[in-house]
Order: sequence, then structure tokens, then C-alpha cells
Amino acid sequence: MNGVFEPPHVQYARTTDHVNIAFVTMGDAGGRVPLVCLRPPHLSHMAIEWNLPFETHWHEFETLSADRLVVRFDSRGGGLSDRGVTDLSLPARGRDIESVVDRLGLERFALQGQLHSASWAVHYAAAHPERVSHLILTQAHTNARTYWADPARAALEPLAEADWETYTEAAMSNAFAWAPVSLPRALAAQMRASVDQRDFVAFLREERTVDVTPLLPRIQCPVMVVNYAMAAVTTQEVARQIVSAVPDGRLSLPRHFREGLALTAAFLDEPPAEVPPAGSMETSGLRVFLVANGAAPPGHLEQAILDAGGAPVSSLTEMTTAVFETSQAALDCGRRISSGFGVGVGIHAGEPGEPSTSEADPALVVAVRAAGVAGAGRVAVSNVVRELAVGKGFAFEPCATDTEEGGGRLFALR
Repeated sequence: MNGVFEPPHVQYARTTDHVNIAFVTMGDAGGRVPLVCLRPPHLSHMAIEWNLPFETHWHEFETLSADRLVVRFDSRGGGLSDRGVTDLSLPARGRDIESVVDRLGLERFALQGQLHSASWAVHYAAAHPERVSHLILTQAHTNARTYWADPARAALEPLAEADWETYTEAAMSNAFAWAPVSLPRALAAQMRASVDQRDFVAFLREERTVDVTPLLPRIQCPVMVVNYAMAAVTTQEVARQIVSAVPDGRLSLPRHFREGLALTAAFLDEPPAEVPPAGSMETSGLRVFLVANGAAPPGHLEQAILDAGGAPVSSLTEMTTAVFETSQAALDCGRRISSGFGVGVGIHAGEPGEPSTSEADPALVVAVRAAGVAGAGRVAVSNVVRELAVGKGFAFEPCATDTEEGGGRLFALR
């Protein structure tokens, strides 16, 4: 490596919701699995990031692309991609990924998510197991509410709206306190170039709602979680929790950046898992609860549930409970019975709970709460169900009456 890296040419892909995504490619596949690298919008800019120490000193992408195709892109709302985009949800992030890999004709690829973008990678890998061969999560967190509740971050957050430049300098100094002062300052400058204040505040507002922890057990490819002890971004305990939640995970604790690059290359050379069938995310062990709240002619709700492939499990006064194998079947049924019988429907998915004679299944409790929040003739779902439904033709919006009690945020089926 001679320290001179020629910045690649910027190309564009267009998402299905008409957002232009700037991307670059480096290297050549050469029979090895391609690597798609995600970065959060405030730390991603295709025109300037090549001048940061990660490339000028540690040769990050020069190293990774030496024997494989590496793809980088600016996500919506940042860098050279479209700014001022209103939809910053996890499904929207998935559309960004999809637009780039489809533009390049990549059928299967490895996915690397760093910092906040690790949640996007988890979400995409869980929804599209047939396309993701390996998953790398670097300095990752999966529950943003817990991440942003950190006292130092919480203390700095008001500055994001009050004094943008001070916030960027302070945030990067807090995250990279271990590094020479030139690195946090360079990253703060990159942050101001990558996003404007309004876009970052919008990103932060959406980011705080993200929790993909329930999706970790559904990841079907090998997962490497990378955590640098010198970084103050996420702890090794968070990394251990992520590794323990995925079926095929390994924890990587490199002592320095170059070692991390070597471990990444070695992991990508491991044989990928067999290609699972499309749509196989919802396999045995996941139960999708549907609760219908409201009166209907006797037996009519039960028959509608059976017709939709569900199994009625109880019918109390004005409350019917059923279990489905997939979120799509539950959502189709919920839409049909809410409009046909005027009942409020709640849907939530979870792992089977431990048998108990005194307490209800926690997943069922969330579905009951959702049915109450939905109201007559409407369907409300948990964030888990919303994420399971990505790419299946459903649209959601936050429930206006949701108080975000136990079970997390709820969304109305549109």
C-alpha cells in the first residue's frame, strides 16, 4: 500500500420510492463474495471520506477490495444521495440497499453494518436471507433507545438543534476520545459535510425508535460482531449480547484497525451458509399472535381465521385470539376481519414463552395491547411484525394514540 488511493467514480441507483442513491465500487469479485458496506448518513460522503485516516493511513477499502468487489453508498438523507428525504424507516433503508445491489446485478453478497447502520444490516439480512451470505456488525447496537440513553449522548443531544457545529465537535470527541485530536476534528468536519442539521435531527428522531433485537435469532447466515476496545461507541457487553442472540455468531475483538481488516477478510473467506428459500425468515418457533377486539356474529371470526390459515385458540366475550405461522397471513386476515366485522385487531410476533399457570405469554400481551390501541375497524402491529412484513406489500404509520408502554412502539396498517 503506497498511501495513494484513487477515489472511485460515483454512480447512482434509484430506489422504488424515487430516491437517488450515490454509490461506488472498488475491486473485482474474482469469484469471491462481494461486500456491501453500510455507514450511517452523518459519517458517509462519497466525495470526501477517502481523505480520512481510515483510508490514507489504514487503507480500509484499498485492503478490502484487493481481492473482492466492495460496494459503498451514501444512504438517503446524506452524502451525495438525495437530501431532505422524509421516509427514513428501516424498510426505506432496505430499499436503498436493494437499489444498489440490483443496479449491480448482485444476487448474493456479504453485508457490513457499522454503528447505527448495523441495525439496517440486521433488518435486511433477516428479511432477505437468500441474498446475504455473511453479516459483519462493527461497533454495533441493535436497540437505539438504550444506545441514545447513554448519559453522555443524552447530555449532548440538545446541542444537535441548538448549536450544530458544537454538537458535531463534541459528539466526535466523545466517540473517539482515544484518538489523536486530528481524527475527531476530521470526523466532525465530515459529519457537517455529510448531513445538514435538519436531516440529522430527522435521522435522530427515527433512529431512536429502532430496535431490531427480536430479529437477531432469525439471521440465517454467519455473523461476525466486531468491537474495538479503544472505541467509546459501544461496549463489549453489547457485542457479546448480539453474538449470543444469533444462531451462528462469533465475536471479534481486534487490538487495532489493521487486525480488524485481516479478521474481516478471513471471515469473508469462510464458506457461506446454504442459500435458504426466499421468504424463509418466518420458520418454526416464531408465533404470530392475532387478537380481535370487538363483537361479531358467533363463529364468523373463527371461520375467517381458519380460512386465512390461522388457528383460533380462544374466544372470549368480544375478544378472539389466534396464532399464525407468518406475518403476511396474519396481516391479510387482520385487514379482512377489521373491515368486514369492524373489530380492532392487534398483531405481534414472538418466540414461544415458557409455560405458566399465572402469567400470560408476553407476546400475546403485546397483541392484546395493540388491539386496544387499534380501535374499531383498524389494525395495529408491533415493530417486529412491521419488520417481518418488509417487501410484502403492506404499509404502516405510527399509531397516534400509542403510549409506547411494554412491548415497544405500535404501527397502524394502512
